[in-house]
Amino acid sequence: MLGGAAGRFCTPSSVAGPFRLCAVTGFQNRTNDIVYCPPLIRGNDEESTAVVYFGGDVQDFPESMETNRDSRGYMKYNLESTAALLRNGFPRFHIIVIRPVRMEFKTFSCFDNFVRGNNAGVPDHTPMNHALQHLEKLLQNISIRLKSLPDNEIVAQVASTSSASNSAPNNDGSQDMDIDILQVQDTVTVHAEDAMVFPCREETNNVITSIHSNASATNDIIQNNIHFSSADCQNLQMNKNNHMWWKDNVNLDKSKLILIGFSKGCVVLNQFIYEFHYLKTLTPDDSTMIRLLSRIREMYWLDGGHGGQKNTWITSRSLLETLTRLGINIHVHVTPYQVQDDRRPWIRKEEKIFTDMLRRLGAPVTRQLHFDSTAANLFTHFEVLQAFCQHIQMHNQQQHQMQGQQQQQHRTITDPVNDVK
Repeated sequence: MLGGAAGRFCTPSSVAGPFRLCAVTGFQNRTNDIVYCPPLIRGNDEESTAVVYFGGDVQDFPESMETNRDSRGYMKYNLESTAALLRNGFPRFHIIVIRPVRMEFKTFSCFDNFVRGNNAGVPDHTPMNHALQHLEKLLQNISIRLKSLPDNEIVAQVASTSSASNSAPNNDGSQDMDIDILQVQDTVTVHAEDAMVFPCREETNNVITSIHSNASATNDIIQNNIHFSSADCQNLQMNKNNHMWWKDNVNLDKSKLILIGFSKGCVVLNQFIYEFHYLKTLTPDDSTMIRLLSRIREMYWLDGGHGGQKNTWITSRSLLETLTRLGINIHVHVTPYQVQDDRRPWIRKEEKIFTDMLRRLGAPVTRQLHFDSTAANLFTHFEVLQAFCQHIQMHNQQQHQMQGQQQQQHRTITDPVNDVK
């Protein structure tokens, strides 16, 4: 299930977010900060869907990224901007961006509340870390927080978030970067002043040059304009006088779910697969968690990667068999940065095993390689987020056109034929 529809342009309300919910409690007092965007278009409350996003290294709140020289070049993809980007791709759905519980050295996303990892966030997957229970509790408590927030406080938070995002420099990733921050190994050296010492790489200058020379790649990407049908625009117009309509029936713990991991964030999706297997094989009578699993409709792996030298993708046949039996739609979006890097050949091999095995098992899986004619670099790695949302929007437009054609054909068949004499 994908969000949105094609058509003409509309201007959504600024109250659509994003805004922050800090220290939301989950499983056994684990907490995460959340960036939330409500739906732009009102749909059927019974078909409520939430998009849950886990980001990559350096992705953080804009004010945190601005103070870190290694993150500053990627301000375009701070968590709040990413939430707005996803909202454009899924305008009918709730958008939930889960901030890592810690940003080690202000750089490495560590999702310890979902999957254990070292000081660079390299995962140590276990059969059960209660990641799914944590997600379930987060969704419940996000709903409670949203319902309890006064409308004027939400408006103030949206204004504050917008101000913070607009005041931060919107670098496009083309500035010089001292290091290739996403390719450090799982051992990180720290000297006495707590500053990081990264492995020396002869390729660093080549990466910087490549980023500059390939900046034109974004010319092939459609800007984040939101296309709506005439009916959707009427829907938006009716909601202008009730900006908070989405609060009426916020029950995210009962919504259908779309789970998205980008780069390091894919380790959370991988941990979910471990726990799918645990729940389905060792605790099949746990009806609460089985209900959660039944609500997951789509899972997106966006250019998954981390600093370790294995387990970037799940390759265990038994785990993938369990995933297949759940009937979840699996989507893989990759770039040459991850799957064509000869310095990290295991990523390419593992991704191929993951995708090919799911296909052989009969899972509903799609795979998209972006920027295949562009030299691999960090710039295109982050741009997969734009390309992914463009892909979603194009899919929505095609669906809308097909629906229009089907409706026209139906009218042609059902309308009486008037014989002209």
